[in-house]
Amino acid sequence: MTGQIPDTFIYNEDKFELVYLKGGDLITPQDYGMNPQMLHTACYRGFYSTYEIKDNQLLLQEMVVGEITGQYPEINGVEPKQQDYRVYYENLSLLTDFTGVIRIAKELIDTLYIHMGYQKGTAYKTLLELKFQHGSLINVKDLSKQNRKGAFKKSTEKTSPLNIINNSFDLTFDDLLEEN
Repeated sequence: MTGQIPDTFIYNEDKFELVYLKGGDLITPQDYGMNPQMLHTACYRGFYSTYEIKDNQLLLQEMVVGEITGQYPEINGVEPKQQDYRVYYENLSLLTDFTGVIRIAKELIDTLYIHMGYQKGTAYKTLLELKFQHGSLINVKDLSKQNRKGAFKKSTEKTSPLNIINNSFDLTFDDLLEEN
């Protein structure tokens, strides 16, 4: 298995990775009639995105996608571009309607890297929880100090391979609160 490319979030001009999502859905290619296909082993879901939190609004800025039929519609007035095997949209500035909680992280601790699925919040030094209402940022918590660093990786020693796989690909799996 391969670690997956996470969605990127730009917050206060820093780049973070999405490690947890609860509530509504973020924007996907399916919202525009596309049917994504695997890009490569690090992108089984067939797309990845970059979001930016600007003026307390959650905006989709970029999306890289592989579409089964090769049909790529315009998104928010932006035509797709192609480079090698991938098609991408940039400068979308598309306001999301996301309501829920996301956790974003930066500064991966190399020894806590899991070579499968999405990295969990407990593998990072910096962990933030952001709460949104219809795309507007309404609350930010810094969870870095209460982060149970290494909890997910440690849990892999005492659970079944199937649970490890399922949990590593599940962005709703809360490794901060659940006893693994």
